[in-house]
Amino acid sequence: MKKIKQAACGLIYLLCCNGALAQTIAPGGRIAVGAGVGTTGVHISASAKVSRKLVLRAQGALLKFNATLNSNDVHYKGRLDFNTGGAFADWHPGENGWLLSAGAVAGNRKIKLSATPSITGSIKINGVVYPVTEVGGVTGAANFGSAAPFAGFGWDNTHYSSHHFGVRLVAGAIIGPHTPSVSLTATGPFANNASVQSNLQAEQASLTHDARDLQFYPAIEAGLNYRF
Repeated sequence: MKKIKQAACGLIYLLCCNGALAQTIAPGGRIAVGAGVGTTGVHISASAKVSRKLVLRAQGALLKFNATLNSNDVHYKGRLDFNTGGAFADWHPGENGWLLSAGAVAGNRKIKLSATPSITGSIKINGVVYPVTEVGGVTGAANFGSAAPFAGFGWDNTHYSSHHFGVRLVAGAIIGPHTPSVSLTATGPFANNASVQSNLQAEQASLTHDARDLQFYPAIEAGLNYRF
């Protein structure tokens, strides 16, 4: 009789422990996939819960966007082209959806630039007006570097819900190692003229100064995940 009571107590204890564990680990597997959008572009991701509070996540993102940029009264057509992959660790201190996230992104992160000629067929470089017939087109790029760390916070209940679907909302910043570097090139017959080159360098410095705030690129994302 005593052994039966001990076995029964052991079974009850095991069931209670499993019940507590079930509340910590949501029903279903530890692996999830998802997709979303944000300032980093359209992304797909995969995540795995490795402990009660820690989720590891990998993500690929693609962003292509056309915009205009003005610097020293020069109008530029800009083509933002981000093609990145990232690895992140999400820490859930309360063992619920709230999280702190840290990681890194790497890949192609550039803005292609092209100066827009005026209706009179001229281009202004560092405040100096040149005919297009002399300097040709002025093109360039702003390079954000190939890799940068990320830090953010938000909500993701994918691994902390009784449902297979989860919602992810995260805000943070991709912190570049330096101010984006800018390069400009003229293509006309007088492109190598000392005056043109001097003004191109001054224009590059102005654009680099304008791009300094983009060293801390805002990363705001929303997505939907499915846990297997």
